[in-house]
Amino acid sequence: MSMKIPATTLLLGSLLLAGCSTAPAPDEAPPPPPMMKPLPADSCGAQAVGSMNGQILDETTRRWIDDRSRADEIRVIQPGEQVTMDHRPGRLDIRVDDQRRILSLACG
Repeated sequence: MSMKIPATTLLLGSLLLAGCSTAPAPDEAPPPPPMMKPLPADSCGAQAVGSMNGQILDETTRRWIDDRSRADEIRVIQPGEQVTMDHRPGRLDIRVDDQRRILSLACG
């Protein structure tokens, strides 16, 4: 004895299974990720204090740099000193020579 399934039953079953789909409808697509604002190239204010290049880093010069830069933190790097390689855009790195003459000022 053969069983015949009516076409309407097959159609109804297909429609019910289609309703269980997990794919989002085209108008329900997830929103795009938020845009990240790029940091300015001079986020620590190194350009504002660049005129101190070549000067001796003493207390007066250090205060002048503190007042005019936008640095969250200032790091003075002595010759041969080991430093961490983590990049912090708001940190001002001041490289000095043995006489504490400023060799470079850069964000990092």
